[in-house]
This record gives sequence, structure tokens and C-alpha cells, in this order.
Amino acid sequence: MAFGKKDKNENEPDTNNVDPSLRTHAEEQLARTKTNAPDFAGHTPEELIHELQVHQIELETQAEELRQAYRALEESRDKYLDLYEFAPLGYLTLSDKGIICEVNLTGAALLGFVRKDLIRARFSTFVTESDGDTWYRYFKKVQDLEGKQVCALSLMRGDGSVFPARLECIRIPGTRDGPPTVRVAVNDITDLRRAGDALRISNKKLNLLSGITRHDINNQLFTINAYLEIIRKNISDPSVQKDFARITAASDRMAKIILFTKEYEQVGAKDPAWQNCHFLVDRAARQADPGNVLVKNDLPAGLEIFADPLVAKVFYNLIDNAARHGGKITTIRFFFQEAGELCIIVCEDDGDGVAADEKELIFER
Repeated sequence: MAFGKKDKNENEPDTNNVDPSLRTHAEEQLARTKTNAPDFAGHTPEELIHELQVHQIELETQAEELRQAYRALEESRDKYLDLYEFAPLGYLTLSDKGIICEVNLTGAALLGFVRKDLIRARFSTFVTESDGDTWYRYFKKVQDLEGKQVCALSLMRGDGSVFPARLECIRIPGTRDGPPTVRVAVNDITDLRRAGDALRISNKKLNLLSGITRHDINNQLFTINAYLEIIRKNISDPSVQKDFARITAASDRMAKIILFTKEYEQVGAKDPAWQNCHFLVDRAARQADPGNVLVKNDLPAGLEIFADPLVAKVFYNLIDNAARHGGKITTIRFFFQEAGELCIIVCEDDGDGVAADEKELIFER
């Protein structure tokens, strides 16, 4: 009989590299869940070893699949982390008290601080004093309402400089793991403000030029009409009088075109707003003065549209054109009808209408 160190069987599990704490944890777990030992009767040692080896391979395969899934999750996390950190907008997470809990690199750069110095700081400290009340009301609105809320205000950087910002916030309900939070997206709209200011200045200059031009043309038209009237009174030939009438009508059309340019330059000059359609129709009917034509306003009193204030001119023109060119017209009616998700405002009348062969010419100059 030979004595000495026993050679290790290649089929025996290698326990040298196993963390002792893992084995202790496994033994404790086995003790807590221990059931009756399985019956190995009728199985040879070779069969049992074979089953253990198959089970070992199954466990190793599952472990490799878990490692691959973990690596894929890490890669996905890193990709979306980069998108979050280097997004063109500043992203912050605030507590329900307005304390900064998280901020991406863009947000830290916008506010002019190192990220670690922003954590646990109150967001309100970066709001300018003049917009403090606006921020307070807005933050309360975000917490009280569902969905995204938008606000524009001025923020102050760490160096004291101020920039206009657009904020989009949404409240995230609390869970068992934590209280509710508020997600904030901050966009520096300095360039947008500058472009808007430049556009307004440009429009102001163009409107000034067009106003002076209209004034000069109207003066010349007034002079032309005055001389035409003097000449007309000195000529008694009926055939010539008809020509004067045509000239005067052409002059009146020119005056109307010039007036239209004054109205058109106001398009977009004011921000769109919610407007009551029922009120707009009533006012247009009074201003247009359609004579004996009845204007029936069947629009609901609460029906509103979000549009340029000049939409009032649309209702006026509909009534005025129908009354002027409707022939034997007696009634103009406004009502609305639903078409799926759309609400359509309808204007109809019982007048003669436009001849079929002239309808294609309505929108031609």
C-alpha cells in the first residue's frame, strides 16, 4: 500500500477557489429548506455522478446566459446614460420640496456649477427674483395637475449671468421605495428670443415703410378722384359719364386693396388666443350691417377657437360678401357640426350662390 498525497479526480468539484462565505450561505439555505433526502436506491455511483455532471453543465450554461444578459444590460445602460448626460437639454429631478436630487451634465453646465454642488440645492435659488412668484405658482401647478406643464422664466447662473429658459415639468407619483418627484427639462431659449426680437424689429420697419407708402398712394388717389370729379361736372356727354364711372370704380377698388394691405400686415402681429365664436359672429353682424338679411347665430355660447385675433375679420367678410352678392338672400346662418375629433364651423345662406363656372375663379387674382 502506497502512502502519500492523493491525486485529485478530474470529476471532483474544485472548492479551492470558492468563497467560503458562499459555501456557508449555501449550507444555511439548505438547512432552512431541507426536506427528506432523495432515495438513491437502485442507482449506481456512475449514474449519480453522470446526473451531477449534467446538472453542473446546466447550471454553468444558465450562469453564462445570465452573464451575457448582464453585459447587454450594462451596454444598454451606458448608451442611455450617455444620451441622458449629453442631451441638448438640461434634465433635473426635484423632490416635492423643490430640492435638486439629480442633474445631468448639460443641466449643470447651464446653471454654471459642478454637478456635486447642485445636489440638495433648492432649484428656486437659480430663479431670478423677478420670476420668483412665477416659479412658485408653476411648481405648485405641476404638483397639483397631471401631465406636462410648460413655463418660461429667467434663470441665473453661478457667475450671476441671467438667461431666458423654457421649463417642461411633469410630476412622477411616489412609490413604496420613495416619495413623489418632479422631472424637469430646461432649454436655454436665448437664441430663440434674439431671433424673435430681430423679427419684430424687421416687421416694425416693414410696417412703417408700408404705412408711409399707403399714405402717399391714398393722397395721390384722393387727388385723382378730385380732378375726375371736376372734369365730370364739366362734361355733359352721357357716354363719357359712363367712362368716368368706370374710372371711379377702379379707383375705389384700388383704395380697398390698399386698405386690405393695412389689415394683412396685422396677421401674426399678436399672439393667438382663445376667442368666443358666438360673440365674434354677433359683433361681425353688427359691424357688417347686412340690412334686411337675417343673421342666425346658432353657435353654442361656449364655443371657442384658438386663433389669430384677425379671425374676427373672417366672420365679417362672410356676412358682408353674402349680403352684397347673394342676390335674393334672406338668411345667413352660422352653426357647427362634429366630424370625428374635428369641430367644423359652417356658414350657409339661402342666396343665389356663385355660378358653377365661376367657382374655380374665387381664389384667383
